[in-house]
Amino acid sequence: KGVWVVGNGGRGADKNNHIEADGSGPKSQRFAYDFSSRYVKGIGKNLEDYEAFGSRVIAPADGIISQVVNGSVDVSIGEADLFVFTGNMIVIDHKNGEWSVLAHLKHNSIRVKVGSRVKRGDLLGLCGNTGNTSEPHVHYHLQDDALMYRATGLPAQFKKIKVDGEVKESFEPERNQKVENI
Repeated sequence: KGVWVVGNGGRGADKNNHIEADGSGPKSQRFAYDFSSRYVKGIGKNLEDYEAFGSRVIAPADGIISQVVNGSVDVSIGEADLFVFTGNMIVIDHKNGEWSVLAHLKHNSIRVKVGSRVKRGDLLGLCGNTGNTSEPHVHYHLQDDALMYRATGLPAQFKKIKVDGEVKESFEPERNQKVENI
């Protein structure tokens, strides 16, 4: 919900840090997005300085929750938890050979359980700063398997989305664009 900035997104290494310059990197995250704050108060030293921190994260499409991690603690700005690199996360099985992964959610904010059915737009949890992260943001990607370590990333087009104030359909946003659900 709300307006977000695409920190990472796009099909090239110049627009998406999930893609290495040589084309390598985690294959499940090939088409991943990072959505972050438009506004940061002051120098952004505290989590609460980031507009995204605590913002609502909603289901991108209908499905069944297949995995939940909810015990990771939000780390301070400049720190990262490399042991649980996704931090708190949700995996949604869309029952069509596609799974959505939403990561870095706020500690104990996840509202769904494994087996829960969700509809597009349902509240899943809140944006946090858990896992391997530089600032509060939501990582999102689509993949072809329930488990990230064996999955291959899939392009994720947004059916209808506002990009830099203009409505786009079947669109893949890129770094630095401001996006908003319609």
